[in-house]
Amino acid sequence: MVNDLFIKRRSYRKYLSKEVEEEKINQILEAGMLAPIANGKYYNVILKVFKGEELRILQDTLVKETGNDNTYKAPLVIAIYHKGENVELANLDVGAIIENMLLEARDLGLGSVFIYSICRLTRSNEALKKYNELDGGYILRSVISVGYVEDFNDVREVEHRFSVIK
Repeated sequence: MVNDLFIKRRSYRKYLSKEVEEEKINQILEAGMLAPIANGKYYNVILKVFKGEELRILQDTLVKETGNDNTYKAPLVIAIYHKGENVELANLDVGAIIENMLLEARDLGLGSVFIYSICRLTRSNEALKKYNELDGGYILRSVISVGYVEDFNDVREVEHRFSVIK
């Protein structure tokens, strides 16, 4: 039987204004750091935490520039930056990191969602470009929003649609 955690994990796009505790943030980050990375090059990844005033500035800029808060007004956003030259491997690394963090968030009683649209916006919008790259050549590859949700137990049955060949 598949672990209940996998069955219950869903994408949430509506959060309560309650802040996420520092201990839970650290557990989510640790889960991300335990993800498998191509060739063990963990130094190619930086996880950047946005919360408080820094997050409000990002959210306000998104609304001002695009008319939309792509973070869904989350109280916590974690950006995943990668500096690997191989974009395919970078995307695979980031995907593994994201999945670990999303599952850990769910296990901690938090909702979450991964967001790619912010990456596109940071490449094309002048006011958002400052979020696209960190010193050292680290490029924004994806973002997750995390927070408490109103109806966390609203778990719907999902029809699995993958085909399997054995």
